[in-house]
Amino acid sequence: MVEFTTPKSDFRLGEWLVQPSLDRISRGQEVAHLRPKLMDLLVFLAQNAGRVVTRDEIIEHVWERQFIAESVLSHCLAELRQCLQDDVKRPGFIETIAKRGYRVIAPVSYEDRAVTQPSIAVLPFTDMAREKDQEYFCDGLAEELTNALTRLRGLRVVARTSAFAFKGKAVDVREIGRQLNVGAILEGGVQRIGDRLRITVQLINAADGCHLWSDRFDRATGDVFAVQDEIARAVVGELRVTLLGDEQERLLKRHTGDPEAHDLYLRGRHIWSRRRPDTAPKAIRCFEQALEKDPGYALAYAAIGECYGGMGFLGYLAPQGAFPKVKEAARKALELDPALPEAHTILGWAAAFHDWDWVESDRRFLLAEDLAPSYVLARTWRPWLLLCLSRFDEAIAENQRALELDPLSLLVRAHMGAILHEARQFERAIEWLLETLDMDPDFVLANFHLGRLFSDIGQPEKAIPLLEKAAPVFPVAMGILAGAWAKLSRRDKAEEILREMERMSAQRYVGPFAFAAAYHGFGDSDLTVAWLEKAFEARDAMVPLVKIHPGFEDLRSHPRFRALIESLRLPAP
Repeated sequence: MVEFTTPKSDFRLGEWLVQPSLDRISRGQEVAHLRPKLMDLLVFLAQNAGRVVTRDEIIEHVWERQFIAESVLSHCLAELRQCLQDDVKRPGFIETIAKRGYRVIAPVSYEDRAVTQPSIAVLPFTDMAREKDQEYFCDGLAEELTNALTRLRGLRVVARTSAFAFKGKAVDVREIGRQLNVGAILEGGVQRIGDRLRITVQLINAADGCHLWSDRFDRATGDVFAVQDEIARAVVGELRVTLLGDEQERLLKRHTGDPEAHDLYLRGRHIWSRRRPDTAPKAIRCFEQALEKDPGYALAYAAIGECYGGMGFLGYLAPQGAFPKVKEAARKALELDPALPEAHTILGWAAAFHDWDWVESDRRFLLAEDLAPSYVLARTWRPWLLLCLSRFDEAIAENQRALELDPLSLLVRAHMGAILHEARQFERAIEWLLETLDMDPDFVLANFHLGRLFSDIGQPEKAIPLLEKAAPVFPVAMGILAGAWAKLSRRDKAEEILREMERMSAQRYVGPFAFAAAYHGFGDSDLTVAWLEKAFEARDAMVPLVKIHPGFEDLRSHPRFRALIESLRLPAP
C-alpha cells in the first residue's frame, strides 16, 4: 500500500487559476477538469517554472520512474496545452526546448492558503487502559465530537475516515494538518476504570505544533456527556467560531442521558464501521439494546436505518426487506429529533434508490447539508442522485466537496471514479480508480468499479482479475464477471459462475440485476431485459442508474428497455 499525499497548493499560471485538489483549472467563466496524471504533470512543470525540465525528470517525478512510451508524455503535453489553450508554435504557457525538454514560461504565483474559515480534525482518542479494551469507546468519543462540530456553519470539520487514517501511527501533527488541510488538531486519551473516567485532551495548532488548549477530566462514567460539552465549547472558543441561530443548542445537544445506552451505541458504531455483511446484524442488535435502555435515543434509530440502507444498497438484503426498515427507523428518529441530519440523509437515500422520488430525495439531502455543513455522508450520496438525474457536472462537483471534507477516504475517491465512468469520462475515471488502488490494492469497491468500467469499454481481459476480487463481497460483481468471461467467448467459465449465483440465491439474496449483467455479457438482449424487468420489480438499488449507464448503450432501442426507463419517472435534465 502506498502513502497518500495530498495535492499541492492552488496557484495561478498566467491568467489560469489551478486547483490541484479539485483537478480543475479556471479562467473567468471558463472551467476545465484535468485527469489526475495531467494535473500532476502541470504541478511539476509549474514548480519548476523558468527552468528547462527533461523528459527523464518528468518521468521520474510524475510517473515515479515507471516505464512509459515516449508517445505517452507527448500525448499528455499536447492534451495539457489544449486545456490551457496554448499554441505549441507560439507558446504562452509551456515552451518546448528542442532536444532538451520543456519550460513553463508563464508567471506562476501561489495562492495564500491561509484558511479563512477555521478548520479542525478530531483524531481517534488513545486507549490508555492497561487492558486496551476500550477502543470502541475511545473511537466513539472522537466520532461524536466530530459529528457535533459538523453542525457549525463557521467551522470546516474533516470526516472521521480521514482523521482516523492516522490511528496508531506516529505522525507529526504538522504533517497531519498538511495532509488534511486543517488549522487545528484535537487529540486525546481515555482511561476507563470501573465507573470512573480520565480523559485528557489537547487542541493543537497544526501550523506549528503548539498547544492552543488542553485539559484533564476525572469524572464518573455518567459525566461523559458534560465532558463532551466542555470540549466542544473549548474548541469553539479557541478557534473563535461564531455561533449562529440555534447552533449553540445543536452543538451541545445530548442525544441520551443514559450511560449504558450511550455505551451500547458506541459499540454498535464501532462494529458497523467495518462495513461487512456479518457486522450489520451485530451493530443493529447493539442499537436495539441502546433503545431498550433509552427509547428516546434518536441517533440509535438513525443508525439502524443506516445499517439496513447499507445492506439493501450493497445487495446483502432484498431491497423490499431493507428499505421499509430504513424509512421506519429514520422517521422514528425524526419524530424524536426533527433536525437530525443523519436521519434526513438516509431518507434521501431511500427516496432515490427505492422510492424513485427524486424531488423528495434532493430535498432531504440538501436539508441534511444545511443542518450539518460538514456532514460528509450527505455529500457522499447526493452525487448518485445527481447522476440519476443526468446532472453530471453537479455530481462531480458535489463529490469533490465530499473529498475536501474527507481527503483520505478510499470510498469517496472510488466514488469519483465511478461517477466519471457514468459521465463517460473514461480516462479520468480509470486514473482515479487506479490511484485509489495504489492507496489500497485490496479495496473492494475500487476493484469493482474499475472492473465494471473495463468490461463496459470492451476490455474484459482487464476486468476479470479486478472483478474476481470484488465477487466474494458483491453478488452483482459476480454477474459482471460472468458477462466478462462470456465476452471473451469463455461460455464455460461464464456458465459456471451463473450456476454458482443460482446456488447462492437459494441461501441468500442475489439481486436480479446481477443476472441481467451476466446475460448482457452473453449478448442476449431479450434475456437481459427480462432480468432487468425483475430488477425493476424488486427495486434493486442499481436500477435508477440504468438510464445513463454507458454499458447499456446497445439496449436503448429495445422497446421493453425504453418502457423500464419511462417507469423511473425521471425529470428532463
